[in-house]
Amino acid sequence: MRGQVRYAGSAVVDMKLIRCSLVGALFLGACVDPVMVDPPDDCTVLSQNQYVIDVMKHAYLWNHEVPDLDPSLYDEPAALLADLRYREVDRWSRVSDKAQSDALFEAGKFIGYGFNHMRDDDDKIRVSFVHDDSPASRAGLRRGDEIVEINRLSIAEIDAGGLWGDMFGPTELGIRVDLQVVEDEGAVREVSLEKDWIKIVTVPVSTIIESDGRKIGYLVFSTFVDTAIPELDEVVAGFRQAGVQELIVDLRYNGGGRLSVARHLASLIAGDAGHDRDVAYSVNFNDDLAAENESVKLERLAHALTVDRVYFITTRRTLSASELVINAVRPYVDTYVIGATTGGKPVGMRSFDFCDKILFPITFRLVNADGETDYYDGFAPDCVADDDLLRQLGEPSEGSLAATLGLIRDGTCVGGDPNAGAPAPSPDERLFRDDPLRATIGSW
Repeated sequence: MRGQVRYAGSAVVDMKLIRCSLVGALFLGACVDPVMVDPPDDCTVLSQNQYVIDVMKHAYLWNHEVPDLDPSLYDEPAALLADLRYREVDRWSRVSDKAQSDALFEAGKFIGYGFNHMRDDDDKIRVSFVHDDSPASRAGLRRGDEIVEINRLSIAEIDAGGLWGDMFGPTELGIRVDLQVVEDEGAVREVSLEKDWIKIVTVPVSTIIESDGRKIGYLVFSTFVDTAIPELDEVVAGFRQAGVQELIVDLRYNGGGRLSVARHLASLIAGDAGHDRDVAYSVNFNDDLAAENESVKLERLAHALTVDRVYFITTRRTLSASELVINAVRPYVDTYVIGATTGGKPVGMRSFDFCDKILFPITFRLVNADGETDYYDGFAPDCVADDDLLRQLGEPSEGSLAATLGLIRDGTCVGGDPNAGAPAPSPDERLFRDDPLRATIGSW
């Protein structure tokens, strides 16, 4: 399978590989992708482990920092990879199940309950997001609902026992969880959910808000998977037809995805401002593979917007392809960040298929047209705003959206706690989010 190219946690079409395929077809010559590594000859644990070492020594962005380890000392590739990573920087390289990863990135679906949750400022666990047509939505869960018990254990008991990693079960169909929730009216009810396949609606909320005679387009974008492109096109084409002059893109829970989708969204924002075919971003590999570095240009899209400014709503959960879009449009459109500092992932992954797994090592650095990169500390907000869990996404009174509308209206920002609603995730906190998207994309 040498020559197969996928960028995940991000994905772009590799024009060099397309050209290579055409030349190979015309001249019947061998055509090799220099970044890829031949898969193992068999699927013994030793062979799989050796393959992971070979890939990391060759394609990893920090390949010269990879230690020499004995592959026979590890029971699985994931455990080996954890010790191979350049720990000073890399929080993201991982080994994933191939079938589940393909389902997410290509078909836009995943196995789960269909909700995300987080702690609020009062240390309560609240539902932060509910996927459409999911077990959670069918059970009536809503953003803002407080979860007070999980499988008959209180939140205090789960905290005390360090049990968050076990509370929601493995990523398998039919796994059940029992919740006790308090709704915003104060009603307490029991909710039972079973994990099922969930089709992602990547733009679950979109609306046009009129303020002082200006039309403002607002959309929530949940994740960068292949199925997102037609959804984005439909919404943005509607904004264009309506004469939208300002754009708000809510990326507060978007942990990333395919770079090809990031390029498309950046093109929808900046491509009709005279910048189509300008550089969106560059992909820079390690020093040994520098000849493969490539610049990717904005697409020419007939339905792209012409906007004066674009506003991105962010939290610490805004990472990877989400940050790339922000960085890519900055050279071309006045860009503002509202909310909290983003997660800080200026790098991306190539995928390496082997056996029933996919290895996603960090393999390249992302750079915008102005040469800006290495934003490991994230993008700080121009206007600090709360992630207001007690209001629904898209409500003009919701904290982050209200702050954005105020900034658009008169240029003023009502400040707040820069970490409100979006603390940097601790290792324990990572475990208690029912977020198979983030677990698969690996944005933390």
